[in-house]
Amino acid sequence: MARFSEYFGIEPNAQDDWFDTYLPSDTNFCVDPFLIWPDTDARWFEAHNHTLDFFATAFRLVRESQGNEQSAAWKQAKSFLLFPEPKEFCLGLAEGSSDGAGSGRVLQEGMLEGIKTALGLGFNNVPHLEMLALFQGGMGLDRISDAVCDILKSYFIRYTQDIARRHGVPMEAFRVDNASWSEEHGCWHTKEVELPLNPFAKKRRPVLLVPKRFLRDIPVVTVNGFWRYAWGNHGEELRGSFNYDIARNVDRRVKAKLARQNPEVVASYLKDLEHKEHEPYPIDKDPKLRTQWWELGGVMADRLPLDHLPEDRSEFPDFVNAIIQSFRHGVEHQDDWQNFWHQGVSLPEKKVQSLFRSCAQHYCRANDVSIAGEANAGRGPVDFQFAKGWKARTVVEMKLMSNSKFWDGILAQTPQYAISEEVHVAFFVAIAYTDDEMTSSHIDKVHKAARIASQRHGVEVRAVIIDARKKTSASKVRPPQDMRDELHGQPGEAA
Repeated sequence: MARFSEYFGIEPNAQDDWFDTYLPSDTNFCVDPFLIWPDTDARWFEAHNHTLDFFATAFRLVRESQGNEQSAAWKQAKSFLLFPEPKEFCLGLAEGSSDGAGSGRVLQEGMLEGIKTALGLGFNNVPHLEMLALFQGGMGLDRISDAVCDILKSYFIRYTQDIARRHGVPMEAFRVDNASWSEEHGCWHTKEVELPLNPFAKKRRPVLLVPKRFLRDIPVVTVNGFWRYAWGNHGEELRGSFNYDIARNVDRRVKAKLARQNPEVVASYLKDLEHKEHEPYPIDKDPKLRTQWWELGGVMADRLPLDHLPEDRSEFPDFVNAIIQSFRHGVEHQDDWQNFWHQGVSLPEKKVQSLFRSCAQHYCRANDVSIAGEANAGRGPVDFQFAKGWKARTVVEMKLMSNSKFWDGILAQTPQYAISEEVHVAFFVAIAYTDDEMTSSHIDKVHKAARIASQRHGVEVRAVIIDARKKTSASKVRPPQDMRDELHGQPGEAA
């Protein structure tokens, strides 16, 4: 019941082009303006002009200030360019919750600096706000998504309201920051609007929906992308100022200097991108497991019901172990290893943890057990904390064997999490992708490390190794030679 459609009982139909967001935590997507600008749908046709009008207002205020940071115009521009993280969208990089990390001030400073630079170069507006990021250099391009969501929030509000009315989703009154903005006065308006509630947010907050076709996992415009374009298409113009073999590895601020010195190249780069085909993230196929981790975990949990349920707090670690072993069995014996690989590339650690979190959550909900992902355990974030009341608790740390801090994790970090949380049993789950990681000597070393950590820290560290290597189809598995010999008899013996 964690997807928007699940919670509100919606059966999406052909009219529903919106991303079915996972309400308890952020999904690692951004809204890409290059996917909005060419959209011909009547609802979004004016979105590009709406954004240009916003920055025309910002340019006017900065120009009126003449660079005087004490002037009223500058202070107004500064206020206008403050983009609070639009948490209503449940998008971004803050996996584990939908409350984000907050980037408004960083984005504000980058935009101000970029507009000052653009004005100095003779621009009265920008064809794309990404130009400001290229000029400024220090502003993360992923934060552009935050700005787009704030500037166009009035569009997304109406879009979400229409979806809610069409499906009979209940709406409540919310005071929404940056609900609209004034071109005349250069200011934001907080408005009370009717929207669906996000029941999983820590603070009472609505949810806003976005068309799937506007979402990407990475931004189109990047400093490195500009660098490659500039050198590939305008190399002769740049060789007098830069030696590419040296400069290609410099940091983003030096590359921003290249952009400021060559504004016509920046304009050409952005114009070139306008005419390229831009594809949204393929949500239905989900090659990077950005969205389907919740459903995949549910499938794994449904296929493998637990055979151990806790009757009292002394059995709680065995219940958590049963969850881990169920997850392990699915990976090693029921083809769930395929969820760990895409086109020959193994999943990164965070995605493996997401799969386990989803699988574990389904078990925990059925048994009234709480699970917190990346809970703050006194001395830093532990991957998972399981609890049923205060006394029935344990922690789980999950790491790829290839992680450079793997041994630190089992010898020091995991027992420290247990001590900080005052639990007596902690699990360290190691994910193996290669044959070298699954040798008997390496496996023995992991279990030896768990024993050393347990003895040194006075807590029980239980190591679990999950073999996530690619598996051969059962139809192609062949018995070892000694089994064949036993069946057919040794050479020279009667069969």
